[in-house]
Amino acid sequence: MSENTANTENVLTREKKSLDYRIALVLMIIMIIIALFNGASKAWKKNRVAVDTAYAQWQENVQQRVETAYNILTVAGRHMSGNDARVVSVKNDLNDMQAGGSAGFSANQQAAACESFIRDAAALLNALAEEQQVQQDARDAMYVHLMLPQAVEQCSNTAALAAYNEAARAYNAGLDSFSGFLARIIGIDYAPTVDTALVDAVDPV
Repeated sequence: MSENTANTENVLTREKKSLDYRIALVLMIIMIIIALFNGASKAWKKNRVAVDTAYAQWQENVQQRVETAYNILTVAGRHMSGNDARVVSVKNDLNDMQAGGSAGFSANQQAAACESFIRDAAALLNALAEEQQVQQDARDAMYVHLMLPQAVEQCSNTAALAAYNEAARAYNAGLDSFSGFLARIIGIDYAPTVDTALVDAVDPV
């Protein structure tokens, strides 16, 4: 074997090794990037569970208001006109509370309906309490003076909504971190907060 041939083989060997090192380095970098994105995705999906749990608890409170609205309207239907403004207000609140999550209907609007329901329910119960037919009906008098006001009071607590907003804000603040940035690149979204102050009035659906 000539000296030139040997030198050529040595050069090719060194180039092959260099190429192998570069390929290995690129593969290592790719694996690190994939691991970073995968870790960020798993971590923030896990963090989102707390937010979703808080949201579900708020929706349970919304459902309590929906059921209370149905009960109040059932009693009102026996003693008042369906066109009475106070009855219509509670009906509108009920429709809007149930519309949460529907296309074109925001959580802010749902929360505003929940808020206005407490006021509208109290107004309707006060009107029912003055109805002579209610006063003469022992069963409905008990509903209007005792059971339904208690139901309204029990579901009027805003702690569940406040807890959801707190969880959502903490989650969103975390998404501004480096790992959160990686998670957002692969589709992890911010959690929406709910603010009834953004809605001046709730329109019927």
